[in-house]
Amino acid sequence: MNYINTIMNFLTQYDYIILPVISGILVLFAVVNFCKNVYRKQNKKIVAVTRKLCSFPHNMEQYSKGLPKEYRRQWRAYVNSKAKQPSTVFEFARIANRIYLLRLVILAALINTVYIAIFVLNTSRIEYLVYQIVFWLAFTLVLVADRAIYKTHERKAKNIFARFANELNRIVPKEQTKEERFDETIKELKQLKRCEPTNAVFDRAADLLRDKGLHGERTVEEQRKLNGAINGLLQSYTKQHNV
Repeated sequence: MNYINTIMNFLTQYDYIILPVISGILVLFAVVNFCKNVYRKQNKKIVAVTRKLCSFPHNMEQYSKGLPKEYRRQWRAYVNSKAKQPSTVFEFARIANRIYLLRLVILAALINTVYIAIFVLNTSRIEYLVYQIVFWLAFTLVLVADRAIYKTHERKAKNIFARFANELNRIVPKEQTKEERFDETIKELKQLKRCEPTNAVFDRAADLLRDKGLHGERTVEEQRKLNGAINGLLQSYTKQHNV
């Protein structure tokens, strides 16, 4: 009991020093956490790789070594997969919001709570109760503000990642759709019409129809275009044969 009284007497005697120190710890806690950005290193690496991709887009395998660990893993997963686009494999790697100096604040809060007991024993020290209210309100506001700042940093990190993913999609060739393959085949068949109608030319035409996957079902419009291109080849062959 004497030990507890000694502590309380010490805290009461030196409250003009202890309470400002507790307040200083809370201010330090706020400043350190407000200035932190858990995405800073990740953003820096992704921005550097994105800039390299814009300048020299064909060296992604080399650039991938400069990505954060999580994104290097995603790049390897994409390379080893059959995904059409990197964006189907890549996803934003979220980093948890780390709170710094939390143990120091907890220690200060434990000391601060003793002043509640002092107030209970001596209700004339109303300033201790007021300080409690101010301290815990300020602590809550710091946590709320820190969360808001973290969300701001996270949105920025997502935008940086989105630019990287878009640039990655741009340098990776897209798989052609059936319509695109068909239009490309018609264009090549029309170009063959200008060549000398030899057996090699007709073999090439047959290869085009087979390799582009156009030997299956076709719409009426596609069949009309295909017939026109093939008829052009046949007419070219007929004219050459008659000559």
